[in-house]
Amino acid sequence: MSLYPWLEPAAARLRAAREAGRLPAALLIHEAPGVGGMQLAIHAAQLLFCSDITPACGRCSHCRRITQGEHPDFIVVVPDPELKLGQITVDQVRAISAQLTLSSYEGKGTVVVFQPADRLNRNAANALLKTLEEPRPDAHVVLVTTAPSLLPATIRSRCQKLAVAAPDRATAVAWLSTQKPAHKADWAAVLDVLGVAPVEALAADVRQILGIRADVLQLLNDARQGRIDVIRIAESWARDELPLRLRGIENCLTGQILAMRPGARLQDGPLDINIGPALRLLDDLRELQRQLATSLNKPLALERHLWQLNRAGGA
Repeated sequence: MSLYPWLEPAAARLRAAREAGRLPAALLIHEAPGVGGMQLAIHAAQLLFCSDITPACGRCSHCRRITQGEHPDFIVVVPDPELKLGQITVDQVRAISAQLTLSSYEGKGTVVVFQPADRLNRNAANALLKTLEEPRPDAHVVLVTTAPSLLPATIRSRCQKLAVAAPDRATAVAWLSTQKPAHKADWAAVLDVLGVAPVEALAADVRQILGIRADVLQLLNDARQGRIDVIRIAESWARDELPLRLRGIENCLTGQILAMRPGARLQDGPLDINIGPALRLLDDLRELQRQLATSLNKPLALERHLWQLNRAGGA
């Protein structure tokens, strides 16, 4: 498996660390959303286990089994699918900690990846901290996250950080166009909704994303005139891809704000308000996105946000 091109600088740092014998026992990969940070975790494991003279070769048995998720010493921990809140639990971490007290299966060490690491709940994070404080010499823990600030400072302080930025928009569109040329004309619009998240865009249902983009632009156009049908939109969106629709609004607002001059208005886009209300709307939207992970009444919470959007646009 070849690395995504924008990951190469970070991968080069890992290779240099491996050559110097300094691959960290605890690595925190801070990835921009949708850029494939998990591929770096796989690369780190291949650097450790590869049997070729030039690791990670991608061809040997170790590298292939890691890529396929079949290597006994490469463990990926994801949120418990049985939990509605999508958390990594203390029981999952304790099971890993118990496994790390034993020798590795094939004698080259163990790599454990938590992805996304910010889904560790409080008890799970505390249990992981104990493992990080007393690591097995040949064990390596990799945390992959888009939101390292959600991890306890005690865990972050014990990890070596590796940041992975998104490519620029033109690079992302060009790469997507080489991967799926049939959608070459659509990729810019897809990124309007997802942001510059090329790996996520590649796996997305393009037709669905384009439909969501049309809905978001219509909503913002209605907001500009202060005539959003709040109750209908709240009930409809709460049942159908609400996180993705909110993300589309966020990326539209963010793109407009970044292009604005101080004191300007969003009059060149679908929303004609000045930058102060736009930033407040963005803050409110992000709070709503955080609340989606709780048991809140989604239609009611969305209604509140839409009323604010309506007032800001129609003012």
